[in-house]
Amino acid sequence: MPQPYSADLRERVLVAYEQGEGSQVAIARRFRVCPATVCNWIRQARQEGRRSPKPHRGGPASVLGPKELALLQALVAESNAAYLDQYAERLVALTGKRVSRPVMCRTLQRLKLTVKKRRSGRPSGSGPRSPVNVRPIVSR
Repeated sequence: MPQPYSADLRERVLVAYEQGEGSQVAIARRFRVCPATVCNWIRQARQEGRRSPKPHRGGPASVLGPKELALLQALVAESNAAYLDQYAERLVALTGKRVSRPVMCRTLQRLKLTVKKRRSGRPSGSGPRSPVNVRPIVSR
């Protein structure tokens, strides 16, 4: 997701428009922003009296509260060799709150807890591509 425009840029665009330094399209070209952005900023300043962006709301609230997080920490301390799916199943059995594997992964990362990452086997998940005793082909 792209970064928001700075409050300084927004203020300079609004000042330029208020001082009549050109049309909205000309000001948009001058400051290298979309004309619709200039229009939105002017409308927000006029209707709401707001010259700065709204604060970030932080996204949706977490499904897991402090009680569930403490329980999850205890589960990881008890057995650190379980998979994310197994932790999620245990958490549902104990609390009734269901979370997906990505949510479980992010929650454990936020708590700075590490768990077993993959099943035994090669890290790539595939077998060897060629026998070990085959010489590489050299092109001339």
